[in-house]
This record gives sequence, structure tokens and C-alpha cells, in this order.
Amino acid sequence: MLRDKLSFLGDQDIELLLRSSQRRHVVRGETIVREGQSPEAIFLVQEGFISVRAGGVTVGYFGPGQILGEISFLERRSASATVVAEGDAVLNRIDNADLEALLSAHPDLAARFYRSLAVSLSRRVRALSGSLTKLRGQRSHKARYGQLSARHVPSSLVDGLTGVLREVQRVEESLAARRMASDAAARVVASSCDRVVALLEEHTTEKALLAISVDDLLTFRDISRLREGVGSFVFRICFALLMSSATIARLYDKPGGVAEDDETRRAIADADAEGDGLIGPLVDRWFLDRAVCRARRDSRKAMVAEIVRRATEHAGPGSFLVTSIGSGGGDELLDAMDEAGEGVLAATCIDPDPDALRRGNHLASEAGHASSMTFLCAEPLSLSGSGSEIFLGPQHMVYALCFFDYLSDDDAVALLDWIWGHLAPSGRAVWTALGPDLTDLPMMEHLLEWAVVPRDAPAIRALVSRSRFGRAVEVQPLEGSSLHMVTCTRESAP
Repeated sequence: MLRDKLSFLGDQDIELLLRSSQRRHVVRGETIVREGQSPEAIFLVQEGFISVRAGGVTVGYFGPGQILGEISFLERRSASATVVAEGDAVLNRIDNADLEALLSAHPDLAARFYRSLAVSLSRRVRALSGSLTKLRGQRSHKARYGQLSARHVPSSLVDGLTGVLREVQRVEESLAARRMASDAAARVVASSCDRVVALLEEHTTEKALLAISVDDLLTFRDISRLREGVGSFVFRICFALLMSSATIARLYDKPGGVAEDDETRRAIADADAEGDGLIGPLVDRWFLDRAVCRARRDSRKAMVAEIVRRATEHAGPGSFLVTSIGSGGGDELLDAMDEAGEGVLAATCIDPDPDALRRGNHLASEAGHASSMTFLCAEPLSLSGSGSEIFLGPQHMVYALCFFDYLSDDDAVALLDWIWGHLAPSGRAVWTALGPDLTDLPMMEHLLEWAVVPRDAPAIRALVSRSRFGRAVEVQPLEGSSLHMVTCTRESAP
């Protein structure tokens, strides 16, 4: 197995390495290398799994056949992370001095050894690059088609948007002069923002777009591009108004690389209106009361209730094992632990944002749940790729909040297959999905650049049927929300 990781070494090379090593048995939780200290050795993992932790967050795993400590050996620097045994494990330790002596005595071995290290590190970079490529479409602003001006769009759209901006300006002036109460101002601003969305929806219908194209046959031929053009026109006219909302500005700016990063999710969950000037907080309040934000809060509440229910029903030995995928620092898990009681849940949070995981680790420590939670920094889209290795025992439940809304069907199926392989018999994958009947979709697409993949119940069932779950899926709409709770069950034994 070691030859798979150090691919240019032959049997005699590996035998020489092992002769220079000392076999070491470690137990669960034992620290092998401490961050900031010089390891003075490299380690070859023979059995078990070893985790790499930084700031309380697991950033990687090493399994049988893998090598660790090679970067410190190459750079002659102290360890950048702490290495801990995830369970009982067997390692071969080769002191740096012994390794250097061995490589000096065998130049051919040295060439093959360093080449093997280079290939191993290259594979890690290639895997990361592949994951980032999949997410690239979410992490940049779309092209805005600027060919539409006021003369191209219906006067009703221009007049409507102009009226909205004038009304909001009057509200701002009245607030500044203290001629209007804040509640009354909030109602007027909300009505004005509703008018913007209504105008957008009205003028991006097929009928309205066909009317525009007929008016200027030489300029417009593609209805889809024309729809983007109308959306961009509304966006440009209302940009300052919309971006005065702290939440909208963050969604659009995507400082975390995606629309719904950990801080944005928390802002929507907390629903505390903030913004610029006198109008910004009112626009923020309007947005936080929209259907999409209500759906996000509903999904979190529903998931907490589902975790608690499943954990309470769990009759097997030990804690109920649950893992979150792409759901940040696991705030809902802390809520579930508070409701279920101490020791009922043992949770793992997998997310690509180390800051979110460090925050989750801090909150878990404050709440007294640190011993029941593990935080693993990994890109969820890379989990289903070949060569992806993490230490995760059979889980009773794996869930995702919102994450599937950003996946193509192929990526969703690949992730479902990975989840299936990490579930215990009768274990469940639970995830939420926005429906195509969500009224905020035009606003999200054209004004916020908040791209999602909405799916109705038949589309969800068709997607799951392509995965290893097959037909073992239940799609439950959440009452009063354009949201589905999807439960897939692993029916066959591992």
C-alpha cells in the first residue's frame, strides 16, 4: 500500500526505509506531532487513521500507506499543525537524521523518494484545483449585458422604477427631518421594494419580452439574453437602494466566495436588520422578511427537530452519530444537543470554511459540547472524488442545509453516493431543497446574483433514483414554505 502513495519506490526501496524506522503503536487521542514543534521525523502510517488539526479544526486525514511530516522534512521547519491519532494506529517513524543518511548513501533511492513526494503533493494540489473549478461559477459575478437602456424597455418599467426611487428619497428626507415614524417608514420602504420585484417579474415574462423584441427586431433575437438584459437594467437603476441593505450587499459581494457563506447564513438566521444610512436597515428588514430568508430559517428549525427526533428514537448502543455537510460551523447541531441532552449526539461538521469551523469549535466549547463534536475542513465536492480519504465511521444520519441547492444533478448524485457509503444500515441522508415555486427566484437571479438550482418533488425523486439510494426517498414539503425536506434511507447492509 505504501507503494501506492510513494509511487516511484520499489520493494527494495521500501524495505530500506522500513529498516531505518522504528515501529510505534499509538492510541486514540494520542498526540504524535504538536503544532509549532519540530517533528524531527517523518511517519509512515501502517494501520489506522491520523488527523491533522489546526485551531481545533481537522484539516486532513492520513490513512494506511500515507506519509506525514514530509513538508517539515523538506522545508526544515516546525510543524504547522497538530497530528493526533483518531483511533488505535501503527506508524513507522524515521528520524530525519537517519533518513538523510539513508538518502545520502543511496542516491538512486533519494531521486525516487523525492520524485514520489513531488507527485504526492501534486496530487493534493490537483484534487483541490478540481474542487475549486467546480465552484468557480458560484464565486464570480456574471456578465451584465449593458445593451439595454431606457429607450429599449417599456416606459412603464422606467416610470415605475423612477417612482420607487423618488418615494424612497422622500422617506429618507422625512426620517432625517423626523417627520415620519420608523414603523411608517419601514412600511413604505417595504412596499417600494416589493414594487421593484413586481416590476422585474412583470417585465421578464415571455409575453413582455416578446413585446420588447418586436419593437426592435434588429437588436434583440435571443429571449434569454433579453431577459438578462431587462434584469440588468433593473439592477443598475436600483443598485444603490439594494446595496444599502447589509445582507443583500454581502450576498452580492460574496466575501466568503459563495453567496451563502457562514456569516451570511447567520445574518439570515438572526434576522437582525442592518444597513447603511437611514434607509439601509429598512431595506434589510424587508429582505430578511422575504420568502427565501423565511425558508432558510424554516429549514434550520426543521433540521434541528429532525435531528432531535431521530436521536431520541435511536435505540442502538452509543451516541447517535450525525454529520453535517457544507452547513458551516453546525449551529443547528448545538441547538439539537441542547434539546436532546448531554451525550445523546456525537457530531461531525464537514465544511470548506476554516473560520466557520473555528467559530463552531469555540461555541461548542462554550456550550460544553466540545467533546461531542469534530470539525473537519474539507471541500464537500471533493469527498466523492477518487483518493478522498477521511476518517468517518458509519453514521446514523448525514444532513445538508441548503448545500444541494448549489449542486448540479451529477454532483448531487456523486455526493449522495458518498453519503450512502458512510451510512450505517437504515441510516438516513437528509437535505433541504428550494422549490421552483419560490417567489423570490427572479429577484435572486437578476438582482442578487444568487444562483440556485430549484427542484420540485418529481425532479428530486428522479435525481435520487440515479444514486445508490434508488427509490428509498421521501420528499416532504414544509408547510407554508417553498421548501422540501428530503430523506433518503440506506436500506441495504454495508
